Amino acid sequence: MGLEPVFLRDGDRFLPTDSAGSPWGPKVLHGGPPAGLLARTIEHATPDPELQVARLTIDLLRPVPKAPLTTETRVVREGKRIAVLEASLLAEGVEVSRASALLLRRSDVALPTHVLPPPRWVASHEGVPATSIGSVLTAEGKVPPSRFGELKGFHTTVEVRRVAGEGGRGTAWIRIPVPFVAGEETSPLVRLAATSDFGNALGYIRPAESVGFINADISLHLHRLPEGEWICLEAQSCAQEYGLGLVESVVHDTHGPIGRVTQALIVNQR
Repeated sequence: MGLEPVFLRDGDRFLPTDSAGSPWGPKVLHGGPPAGLLARTIEHATPDPELQVARLTIDLLRPVPKAPLTTETRVVREGKRIAVLEASLLAEGVEVSRASALLLRRSDVALPTHVLPPPRWVASHEGVPATSIGSVLTAEGKVPPSRFGELKGFHTTVEVRRVAGEGGRGTAWIRIPVPFVAGEETSPLVRLAATSDFGNALGYIRPAESVGFINADISLHLHRLPEGEWICLEAQSCAQEYGLGLVESVVHDTHGPIGRVTQALIVNQR
């Protein structure tokens, strides 16, 4: 049996499938699917197609249950060159995740070459064997003791091609091989938002068997939307001795860098 779409539609409800699951428990979702669903909600509420998401911040307020989900949107500001939108993801009327988006109007501008983004910084995914996200958590490519090897979900649905990694750093190309919402073409923004949560896994920090770091948010700043199915995250993490940290990921597509993702970390003492 093939993999399912990440979500099915039932009227205005989104029904998560096994492809949306998490390594942390059978009744909750991975952070990527809620992020992608909020990005989709923002896109559908965008008042003008010439407005492009330049910043998208997603707060992961609480674990998202594997249950029917609904969304709500609010237009905070709508101007000629800028718009601000907010979206909420709800389970049984309870807000479980929230997004804020800054949209800017595109325009044609003549620019000198030296201010344009540099060419691709990372190795291509072509010819690199596919693997699981769990196998990129260590420089040796070995899956550490965790539920990444036990439960199926979004982390086992995505295709991963790791091209670099060592001690709090990791670079991998990621592809979602199934529709994000059944019957719909997955947009570039949704594809990016859903995969951006993997920066924490690629920049994996685990100083001891009983200590790990989880991210409480995802914040993207984009100067261009990705082209093609493959998204590359070039992630690096750091942490402080009082239990807070940060993941910074440069985001690439096959043409070059398109923006950055940051994630705030908090210690997870097991």
